[in-house]
Amino acid sequence: MIRLRLWLITLAALCAWLAGGVALAQPTWIEQSTAYFRLVYAPEDEAIADEYALIIDTLYNELSTTFAFQPPTPLTLRLYPTSVSYFTANPAARNVPGVIAHADFRRREVVVIVERARHQSETAQINNLRHELTHIFAAELSNGRLNVGLQEGIAQYMELPGPDRDDKIALLRDLTQRGALWSWAMLDDRNAIYGQPELSYPQTWSIVTFLIERDGFEQFRQFLTALPQSSGYRSAMAAIYGVSATTLESEWRAWLPAFLQLEPAAIPSTMIDLAPAQALLSAGDYDRALHELERLSAIAGAETQNRIAALRARAQIGQRANQLTEAARTALLNGDYEQAERLIGQAEQAYREINDRRQANVLAEYRSRVARGLQAGETLRRADAQARRFDIFGAQANAEAAAREFAALGDEVRRDNALALRRSLAEQQRTLAAALLFFGAAGLAIRFIGRQLWPAPEAW
Repeated sequence: MIRLRLWLITLAALCAWLAGGVALAQPTWIEQSTAYFRLVYAPEDEAIADEYALIIDTLYNELSTTFAFQPPTPLTLRLYPTSVSYFTANPAARNVPGVIAHADFRRREVVVIVERARHQSETAQINNLRHELTHIFAAELSNGRLNVGLQEGIAQYMELPGPDRDDKIALLRDLTQRGALWSWAMLDDRNAIYGQPELSYPQTWSIVTFLIERDGFEQFRQFLTALPQSSGYRSAMAAIYGVSATTLESEWRAWLPAFLQLEPAAIPSTMIDLAPAQALLSAGDYDRALHELERLSAIAGAETQNRIAALRARAQIGQRANQLTEAARTALLNGDYEQAERLIGQAEQAYREINDRRQANVLAEYRSRVARGLQAGETLRRADAQARRFDIFGAQANAEAAAREFAALGDEVRRDNALALRRSLAEQQRTLAAALLFFGAAGLAIRFIGRQLWPAPEAW
């Protein structure tokens, strides 16, 4: 028992000595606060800390405007004076070549190695902060679900243009011409991204640049916010961009040559994913299907072009059928029943060509309304003919029936025409009744006067 206690005491002393060695390797920290940050630095770095304090809040505001989001504050900006102090606190970073700064999402902290940053230009030092602070924004928006490749891509995208851009362009040209671009599968591979940053960083930068140029920054922001509810970046891309990540990768490869000012390279047809376009066709969304097929046609090989052409023809027929259906509806609303009947027939024929029965019930309802409208029109014409023959009672009944049917169909113009005819007939009926009363009274009066002037002879 005594030996065990001695061992524990010795072990505790050893741990204390090791902890003391680590503590000795760490600086004595000084803190100051800005509007959004807590700056932590060594006493000898007070001057550079003051410089960073002047710009870090501005960068926070700029990124908040760009991302339409403000991470909760205060954030931390920690300045390690030397590489030794940094690697002592972050031993895993020894495996990352050329590290100058990093961001810790969980601690919501941006870190800079002052010893290394001093050798950089002012723009490069500002980019250190922009780059790492962007990581915080992207992590907050995606709830930590954005993968390492796209994290580095968006962080580079938010940097100010500098000399390293030319180096990225040169490398991307070389990779593109040699057909050595990495697959997007590497976006989830932390070892690949940080193991060969000279290859991975230019490619991830170009991928994010492509996505933002394709659909705008707001769409990329929506992608970030969709990640927490998605199984991965590929499903989030499909939900936000409307096409699969496979198709987006093909578009990126087709986009790169123009971006790099190179001749476009042929894209293998096996890279083209037609499933999203086929899904749009199956759903009857012919306009979006055509848009997607046109996009794919620009990057597809000869074999895939034939498949795209067949799908495009189907989409065009479906689009025309939808347009005919809408035109038939408009004709119905305008009371043009003959035109509506023709358009319904053409729409039904188009839908039959592509075996799409989704609008069958709608067109059947339209056809029923057309039949009722035509029948009501015939009833109104019959009432008009009867009125001209002075068949007032028959004309009134038909005018009333036509008015009720047009009202039920929402055809206000023809309803008003039928009601006007009915009012005219009622007026004629009142005029005729008044005339009959007048002539009846006149006959009685004449008869009475005649009796007074010419009394009947008395019978003897």
